[in-house]
Amino acid sequence: MDIAEKLRLQRKPLVLAAKTVMEDAFKRESKPLLNKAQLSHLIGVCNEAACAEEIELYIRYQASREKSEGEGRKKSKGGVWDGWLAQNVIDAANKVLSTLSSDELKVAAWRLYAVYLTREFTYQKATHPDEQRKDGDESRAPQGDGSRNKGHTGTGGHYREKGGRR
Repeated sequence: MDIAEKLRLQRKPLVLAAKTVMEDAFKRESKPLLNKAQLSHLIGVCNEAACAEEIELYIRYQASREKSEGEGRKKSKGGVWDGWLAQNVIDAANKVLSTLSSDELKVAAWRLYAVYLTREFTYQKATHPDEQRKDGDESRAPQGDGSRNKGHTGTGGHYREKGGRR
């Protein structure tokens, strides 16, 4: 039996765990400062990890790294793993992973869980449009006077100035 078959029964608990963590995060007074890039990085770490503890360490490191940036360091423009979210992501995963026997299965479950977290985060972010954008992702925020980039060439006009075609 391959890994995918062994994890089939764990998919629903992983989806529900991701859903609960993100729903709880968006119900808090201080909304998550996380952005989709951090979750994409988590997926990448899951793809390279040899054990579940390596993934947990990465999440804890990210949460502590952002807190320590206040001492003369520049604040990152990206999102932030806060301690509450990091611990809840780990705890929810561990409830499901505790039923698995090998590191190989646990890492594969983390991969699925990270994807489910990303999907639920994206959904929660989209369903809370009135929330102030705190994650540094301004890609969907209103721009300027509301005009739709009148006359914008996509290159700031530099391409045409250098003799190129429009």
